[in-house]
Amino acid sequence: MKRDNDLLRNILLTIEACPDVPPKTLRVESFLDYCDNPAVISLHIELLQEAGFIEADRIQRNDVIKGWDIKRLTFEGYEYLDTIRSAKVWRNVKDRLKAVGGATFEIVKAVAVEELKKELNI
Repeated sequence: MKRDNDLLRNILLTIEACPDVPPKTLRVESFLDYCDNPAVISLHIELLQEAGFIEADRIQRNDVIKGWDIKRLTFEGYEYLDTIRSAKVWRNVKDRLKAVGGATFEIVKAVAVEELKKELNI
């Protein structure tokens, strides 16, 4: 399965927009607007956790992931999200990365920073 950077971005935006005071319990169903496969959503939440962008614990019953106890975005999660938040910047990042077919978080963030600086005339 290929990592879906759009899904990762949408998950981060959804977590940030959640009005609840931490801890936040978001079920996989919270993200079905972005992907109709709960297993893919769970994997992407886990990837965000592994990357250090969120603090989250699995909610499991009988080895089946029922959801995630998402405590918060981490500082690194906010930093990454702030670089890719703008829809225009995100489109430009994706356009630039099409030529290589994919990139690490660090490269995606670096390209987003460049695009953000262009938008801010820095």
